[in-house]
Amino acid sequence: MELGPGRNILIGDNAQGKTNFLESIEYVSHGSSWRAVQDLDLIKLGARDMRIDIDYTLNNTPESIMVAMRRNPPPGSPESASSATGRGVKQLEKAFKLNGLRQTSLKSITHRLVSVSFKSHDLNLLRSGPKFRRDWIDAILNVLKPHYKTVMASYQKIILQRNRLLKQLFEKGRVSVSDNDQLRAWDEQAAKFGAQIIKERIALINTLLPVAEGYQEILSGNRETLTCQYQFKSEESKARSDDGYDDAGENDDFDFKAATEKIGSHELDRSSLAEVTSLLMRQLKALRFEEIRRKQTLIGPHRDDLRFLLNGADAIHFASQGQQRSLVLSFKLAELKAITDFLDEPPILLLDDVLAELDLNRQSLLMSVVGRDMQTIITTTHVTGFKPEWLEGASFLEVNNGSVRRADEIPT
Repeated sequence: MELGPGRNILIGDNAQGKTNFLESIEYVSHGSSWRAVQDLDLIKLGARDMRIDIDYTLNNTPESIMVAMRRNPPPGSPESASSATGRGVKQLEKAFKLNGLRQTSLKSITHRLVSVSFKSHDLNLLRSGPKFRRDWIDAILNVLKPHYKTVMASYQKIILQRNRLLKQLFEKGRVSVSDNDQLRAWDEQAAKFGAQIIKERIALINTLLPVAEGYQEILSGNRETLTCQYQFKSEESKARSDDGYDDAGENDDFDFKAATEKIGSHELDRSSLAEVTSLLMRQLKALRFEEIRRKQTLIGPHRDDLRFLLNGADAIHFASQGQQRSLVLSFKLAELKAITDFLDEPPILLLDDVLAELDLNRQSLLMSVVGRDMQTIITTTHVTGFKPEWLEGASFLEVNNGSVRRADEIPT
């Protein structure tokens, strides 16, 4: 399907494939899907393989991307017996190409085609747990800071190795001098890379916040002030997190706050990279025996959170649905501006079934930010309630049962 350079509106009933269309673009752009738990989920139920082909223009130069995945038959099945698949064979075979040339990994093609999405799911920025907020800010940094993904990958490997060591020490039941030395070596690496991640995240918040504040003022008629704070783990109350880390089990009398230093968002902002590194080292030392008991790293950017406030009150707990919708829209528009300013040309904007949920005031703000030179793909079940300006000059496509065709007239 060839898309127009401006607004493209995909219309169809629910469960016809509109979101799949956007998901394919977002997957190629970011290297992951917000809907799929694992890559196997990207293959249609009952199908053997999937493939995405996208042709696009970058800085006036034609480019193409191809992603293909094939599910191997499960061990023990007739297919696997006849094709010698089974033990030692991957569940999924993958192939990636950029401009016809085979690539070794998905990482080689991500962020060539840059997109920014806004969907109902983004309301989880407030409604979901810390991991969703961390993933959101990390995804922006992956676009704006090419080195950030490497730093994050290094940090994640360090935490994985450190957790293995903590588990070994727990099972051994004692900590020798050499064990302490080994753990300190991992502490130094975790603190070094963790501090870089924290400082990059805070710097991005400082970039996004003034822009988001301006949008929030427009939406609220200057009645609301918006704040976003970086919440270091030591500030949090004990709770079971959403990302598999057990912050505190039931009947656990460990006082996390008493064992660590209290440091606020502004202090982290003012601290140098070396000072944040030193802070993490002290925190890791203070929590050493508790971490061995729990067999996991309890402090660092993999446990941190973002806190949104409206007029000084926690927006997660006290903002109305309308206020939450405005807050998320304000930050998504700030994200769009930051990425647009960074690139030589605008990103692709993906609006998945959100315009119908925005009142005319919020639609007007979105339209004021989205220029006609920005290629925009909008999905909806109907155009009733859209501002007429969204429909002027737009290309309309009908989606039905997984197929897309160009509409000769505006569908109702």
